[in-house]
Amino acid sequence: MQLNNEHIAIMRHTQSAPHRVYCGDSSEMQELVKAGLMREAGRKSFVPDPYFSLTPDGILALNS
Repeated sequence: MQLNNEHIAIMRHTQSAPHRVYCGDSSEMQELVKAGLMREAGRKSFVPDPYFSLTPDGILALNS
């Protein structure tokens, strides 16, 4: 997968977030999930959007 600036921004935000999760869904997020770089990490009752976290492959892709 060719990562664009939006993909990289999502992944960097996730990596630096306090709980290592990103809240929000988008077409770019779904591309990352489909590529196996991010995965759904659940929902909170007070937030309508799902949370996502980096997979080990996502961490490797971001760090390379």
